[in-house]
Amino acid sequence: MYIHLLLSALFPIYIGSHASLRRPPSAANPKKGQTEEEDDDLEVEPLIDGMSPSDAIMFPVFAGITLAGLYFIIKWLEDPAILNKILNYYFSAIGVVGVGKLTADLLSVVTTFIFPSVWATSKDTFYVDPLLSQQETGPVKPARIATHRKILDDKTNPFPGLLSSMKLPASINKQLWALRALLKNHWIFRAYFHGWFSFKTNIKLNDVIGFLLGIVAVVVYNVYAKTWWLANLLAFGYCYGALQLMSPTTFWTGSLILIGLFVYDVVMVFYTPMMMTVATKIDAPIKLVFPGPGRGSMLGLGDVVLPGIMISIALRFDLYLHYLHKQKTASTPDSKEIAKPKYEEAAGQWGERFWTSGSKEVTVADGARFPKVYFKAALVGYSIAMMVTITVMRIWNHGQPALLYLVPGVLGALWGTALARGEWKLMWEYTEDGSLDVEGDGEKHGEKKGSGMDEKVDKILAKAKEEHAHHVFLFSLSEPKPKRVKVIEKSE
Repeated sequence: MYIHLLLSALFPIYIGSHASLRRPPSAANPKKGQTEEEDDDLEVEPLIDGMSPSDAIMFPVFAGITLAGLYFIIKWLEDPAILNKILNYYFSAIGVVGVGKLTADLLSVVTTFIFPSVWATSKDTFYVDPLLSQQETGPVKPARIATHRKILDDKTNPFPGLLSSMKLPASINKQLWALRALLKNHWIFRAYFHGWFSFKTNIKLNDVIGFLLGIVAVVVYNVYAKTWWLANLLAFGYCYGALQLMSPTTFWTGSLILIGLFVYDVVMVFYTPMMMTVATKIDAPIKLVFPGPGRGSMLGLGDVVLPGIMISIALRFDLYLHYLHKQKTASTPDSKEIAKPKYEEAAGQWGERFWTSGSKEVTVADGARFPKVYFKAALVGYSIAMMVTITVMRIWNHGQPALLYLVPGVLGALWGTALARGEWKLMWEYTEDGSLDVEGDGEKHGEKKGSGMDEKVDKILAKAKEEHAHHVFLFSLSEPKPKRVKVIEKSE
């Protein structure tokens, strides 16, 4: 049961942290201005709720008010059935989005294993070309693709590994390529209401399937059976979404927030009956439940999400350091300009990483390969702290405030690693508020952008005005514009 508890806590933290990866400020911004032809290849910016130092005070205050409110409502009602029903409906509505996003991303990961864009053996690297429905070898040089690629007649299906040489009828191969395109290609969702909003994003089939599975999971949970594994599935969805939406912005802000909640958790568990009463009386998917001897065990989602946001920023900091090191190797000592390397997508490349582990060429999966020193240190600190929590709980036979052990474990691992590596100052100054995201073309390190942001906003507004000049209401789902296929000559 306790192994189950530990692994269930680490699972959403691990996958949520990797899903939260995005271009760090130490890498070049590829979007220098989007043309109309590139409009269907839009990059969707992640929606991040950055925290401020004031949250260090407000988090424990709001948490205490909420907990006290639930406690007194339970005491007043005596039977919390009505409260449980209301909370279940509320969290179920959120659960549709959380479980939908979780399952959609898991399906996308499975897709990358079945239909990777590149795979390798110990000798060769094979590139899957969906436009020509072929597999090819040779280095990736799009500008000279005709002379640097060799089309393989014996690999006509989209599968990797040994399955790539499987001889299949042309009709089946055509269906397999169509299935690959259906799973990997995206549609463009547009929504516009004059004077209210203008929205556009990418949608894949896996997103639709994930959303439908989220609805099914919530309906089954509320109508048929409130099993522990369904409750945990909804809880995983909350944690997974929260780790992508919440950022402590800086390490010191996140540390202040965790220290404030550390005090809150200790007071509420040891000095008041509120925490234990609410945790045992509320039957809603706001905790991880583990069946076992006696009453089993449970873990509040705050004990996963709150340390998890620090572990997530640690992984993003690792990515930042990776590109910062590339900057130093690419820049000359006398240069006063920043030579920012091009960013390679680091999220969602699980299948490509697996299939190209033996490749000697540079592939799309290399963006996800970088040292994860702080992330691993934080995971080790979290795991040790969780085991200490379980041990103390077993010895004293009493529920423990997990943050009492998790906060020192995670923060000690992070700041201790920074101190040991001599990167304390760098870690202290790291921020995700955008102030570090300066362009490398002609700008000196440390200078912020001036009117460039205003010009960018003006261009976006002008484009939106031009695009929707004759629309009052728009709601559409369309295929991207077809890409231009280059004529490629076969090499003998």
